[in-house]
Amino acid sequence: MTRSRPKGSAYEREVALAIGGRRTPLSGAVGGGDISLPEGSIFADWSWEAKRRSRLPALVMDALAQAESDIAIGDPRRPAVVMREDRGRSIFVCHLDDFVTWAEALAEIGNGAKVRELVRQMRRDLEQLERSVR
Repeated sequence: MTRSRPKGSAYEREVALAIGGRRTPLSGAVGGGDISLPEGSIFADWSWEAKRRSRLPALVMDALAQAESDIAIGDPRRPAVVMREDRGRSIFVCHLDDFVTWAEALAEIGNGAKVRELVRQMRRDLEQLERSVR
């Protein structure tokens, strides 16, 4: 077995752990993505392919470094890059831990709205019950 295979498998496990999933064994042979996620996960809408290289393309790393250098000290924003080939679709690149934090916060906002709606519905039900008891 070559050194790159265990290195790739370890990275797939690392990414899976970061997003609450698990590595899909033999994903290259059977298809379906490198990471399996539980139903209902905020990350389950994506097919995850994990690639680890000794060096990533300079264009991507330079753009990410530029985005990072544009952020003032104390500014809570995180670096991100959007790029595309001519006549292609845009891609988005950021640090995984920043993406996970953002996605989980977004999910909490969505859950907060659901909880508020449930509370409103319970109040309406309680008011209706009180009216029917009178």
